[in-house]
Amino acid sequence: MQDITALLPCGILVLDARSRILTANAFVYDLMGYTADELPGKGIDVLLSVASRIYFQTHIFPLVTLHGSASALYATIQTQQRQPVPVLLNAVRREHEGQQVIYISFIPVHQRRLYEKEILDAKKAAEDALLRNDELLTLQQQLEQHQTEQDRQLSQLQQRNNELEQFSKVITHDLQEPLRKINVFAGLLANEQPGALTSMGYSALAGISKASNRLRMLVSDLQLYFTLTSQRSDIESVDLQIIMQELIAQYTTTGVTFNLTSLPVVMGNRESLTSLFRHLLDNAVKFRKMDDNLTVVRISGTVVGHNSFRTNPDKYRYVDYARITISDNGIGFDNHQREEIFRILKKLHPHTPGMGLGLAVSKKIAEWHNGQISAESAVGKGTKITVLLPIA
Repeated sequence: MQDITALLPCGILVLDARSRILTANAFVYDLMGYTADELPGKGIDVLLSVASRIYFQTHIFPLVTLHGSASALYATIQTQQRQPVPVLLNAVRREHEGQQVIYISFIPVHQRRLYEKEILDAKKAAEDALLRNDELLTLQQQLEQHQTEQDRQLSQLQQRNNELEQFSKVITHDLQEPLRKINVFAGLLANEQPGALTSMGYSALAGISKASNRLRMLVSDLQLYFTLTSQRSDIESVDLQIIMQELIAQYTTTGVTFNLTSLPVVMGNRESLTSLFRHLLDNAVKFRKMDDNLTVVRISGTVVGHNSFRTNPDKYRYVDYARITISDNGIGFDNHQREEIFRILKKLHPHTPGMGLGLAVSKKIAEWHNGQISAESAVGKGTKITVLLPIA
């Protein structure tokens, strides 16, 4: 038996009932740095650290005494040089030659902490994977809900577009033609028999003609507004500097001074953007102070970072936008009306020419380009219009 235990790749200790070492195998002597005659007769405490001594007396020894065995227990033994050695041990109580003895076998587990860490890391990785899977399932459900909501909104949008198209056709055919006939018949009546009508009658006919012409202009403008973005438009690189220079050239006879700085290039529809800025310059010229010979319109541009999400308050994606500012020293308006001026058919000055569609058209064009438009003003101090357009 002594020869067999000497070949085992583990430590073997035999203790008496008082925890004194009776014998040990060669593995123990080699590991602990003792000779074969140094350990027998000594207490097990000589091989244990302070903490392991307490653990042995309060846990291992009582287990073996009460239950006859203990298995898979961790402890720390120490060499003759007081070097700690973590071990995994099993113990069993047996009767030998009329006395109770305890057999202990152990193996060093130097990599115990590494193994424990690997096990804990693997457990955490599995838990994280499950958590990510739960998150993915939640995100998938949210995505499906968003897709369903988007499909519903797209269906509503398509329905509204169809209604607008039908409305546009009604304006084009069912309203324009009766107005044209009213104007024609009023002209025929006025010219059929000169002098047949009283001055009041001719005045009434003139009023009918004027009102019908105005209504025809209104219907035409409404048709333009509702069909503005329904047609396919080509998107290209648009140099705003060139557009603005071409527009300014049309106002050389107005006496208005334009100060233009460098403007950036944006992606958009050239025709629509030209219309947008034409309306803005028209307003700057139209609402100048007539008693002031020095009307100045300042136009400047810069590139800024702007959140491309317009309707979702919890989403952020900052991209480059062109910020175009058009400022004048005209008559201005009450700044509390800065939102109202972009409403369709809204006129703050009822006696000025126009139908109140210019700024509404400008707003629609800006939004169609995924941009924005805003205004700031003060009565008698001029107006500043700011347009944001995506660079790409």
